Amino acid sequence: MNKIEIQDPRVASKIIAANAENDRRKAELGFLGKFFGSGDNVRLYIVGTIALGVLLIALIYTLTPDKYRSADFGLKEMWTLVVLPVESTIIGYLIGSRSKEPGN
Repeated sequence: MNKIEIQDPRVASKIIAANAENDRRKAELGFLGKFFGSGDNVRLYIVGTIALGVLLIALIYTLTPDKYRSADFGLKEMWTLVVLPVESTIIGYLIGSRSKEPGN
């Protein structure tokens, strides 16, 4: 950070207080907070990340050649037993959490 000479002690104290508050907020967020942030939409970001991760893994598995896939666990099983239930649960969670928020 650039050093600025401040003549007014009131301005300097406000800058120091703002920097301390900023450092305190960073410490409160933690690791996931730094990635997802804070606020009302955090659960949406986390659930969205999980949904995209499941879809990405399913897409990779779908595009993998047959000789590298498991003989016991085919595409039909993956999509019907893993992907669709997880995605529908996520959608249900999002719809249910929105209806329980105050003001709705």
